[in-house]
Amino acid sequence: MDQEPLDKPQVSEATQESQPWFHGRFDMEEGGIERVTDDQRQQNTTKFWNAATFWLSANMAVATLNIGSLGGSLGLGFWDCFIIILVVNLASDLLPAWTATVGLTGLRMTTFSRYSFGYWGNMLVVIFSMIATTGWNAINSISGASVLNALSDGRFPTWAGVIVICTSVWIICALGISWIHRLDTYIWIPPLIVWCVAAGTGASSFTSEPSKHLQGANKAAAVLTYMASIFSFSVSWVNCAADYNVRMPANTQRWKIFSATYIGIFVPTVLVQSLGAAMYSGVVTNTAWKDAYTSSAIGGLLKMALEPAGGFGKFLMVLAALSAIPNNIPNNYSFALHVQNLGPWAMRIPRVILVTFGFVVSVIVGCFAAIYFDDTLQTLLSVIGYWTVIHITVVMEEHFIFRRGWDSYNWDAWNDVVGLPFGWAAIGAFAFGFLGAALGMKVTWFAGPIASLIGKSGGNIGHELTFAFSSIVFPVFRWIEKRCGGL
Repeated sequence: MDQEPLDKPQVSEATQESQPWFHGRFDMEEGGIERVTDDQRQQNTTKFWNAATFWLSANMAVATLNIGSLGGSLGLGFWDCFIIILVVNLASDLLPAWTATVGLTGLRMTTFSRYSFGYWGNMLVVIFSMIATTGWNAINSISGASVLNALSDGRFPTWAGVIVICTSVWIICALGISWIHRLDTYIWIPPLIVWCVAAGTGASSFTSEPSKHLQGANKAAAVLTYMASIFSFSVSWVNCAADYNVRMPANTQRWKIFSATYIGIFVPTVLVQSLGAAMYSGVVTNTAWKDAYTSSAIGGLLKMALEPAGGFGKFLMVLAALSAIPNNIPNNYSFALHVQNLGPWAMRIPRVILVTFGFVVSVIVGCFAAIYFDDTLQTLLSVIGYWTVIHITVVMEEHFIFRRGWDSYNWDAWNDVVGLPFGWAAIGAFAFGFLGAALGMKVTWFAGPIASLIGKSGGNIGHELTFAFSSIVFPVFRWIEKRCGGL
């Protein structure tokens, strides 16, 4: 009788029974938010260029096109929109590029935040991250579903498109990070082809004329509100950018991750948002374009732009709709990681179950949000942007003012209540930051007292005031916290 090799690892029956049914199958990711140590990264490593292709795929999407079109709806002309898109992205894309380097610590972003927000204060980050990812999941799905709705002349309802897109995203996210990086290496190419063709076939209907003739304070208000939307779209990646780099080799240089991420976000975002602004300009001079936008939003505009391409244009619209899938992967995948930061009980729930829960919630929210899409889009963009500003401000001030480098962190304390600050300083900064947001915000249903002073309808300066309030308060509160014996 043949004997088993002596060096073959033995797995007990108890261990086998405790392992999930998918253990060892489909190359499915089984871990959670546990820190990925240096030796663990020697297997299934991720290449640094995946940091670029991942974001190329995530941002080469119809939702990016939709964000670009918002400037025209506010009354801005194409060149005004283009300048805002370029300038705001040049600055704001630096933030997720920096947080992407956090992944080299082996920690996900909402877990790394514990070192600045504290174990308990970080619950604010977790809750708002869950809300943000669910909201973006819904918005991005609706953007893709609107294209399918326009393609079918309304016969394929938006809610059905939401279900199709969210289900596709769920399957990929359930498989995990290895499959995500494999797919994202290539799936940014089809939508790039779509946007290039749409720019060519629709160019004859584009114009630089604004939809409204704004002047003075009213134009300033429109510019500020559009800047807020563009900024919110870019910084929304701050809360999850690190999650996809935790398997990078430990000796990967940070500037490579930073540069790859910046390019991966900046290039597609500027190109596609600019195309969205150009497409909206078609409603200024063309009644058919205006009717298409009224009936199917951005999907209607894309249909008009691709109409000269005939049957090939319809095929391209399907590809455009499917671009919502890689656009939503960061949201559904990171949702599970956010939830696991709620405590030890949450860490015991398999990641696949949490991904599934996030999928179900996103479908429900997306189907209802589709009814009030325009109001939902602008409101959610603003609220997400406000809290994300507080998040990145606190994390960066903790890092550069109090930690002064990566070597000052005790990485073994990532899940230790005693080894982490409580978070009083961050909680205080959070409260004051939202006070600034309340004073300067401009959304569909509310305009803050300071925002109301800009133009007739108000201008959104909530992000600026949020940053000012939180950035001033946190260092003071953090100094007091440390002086009173805090970590």
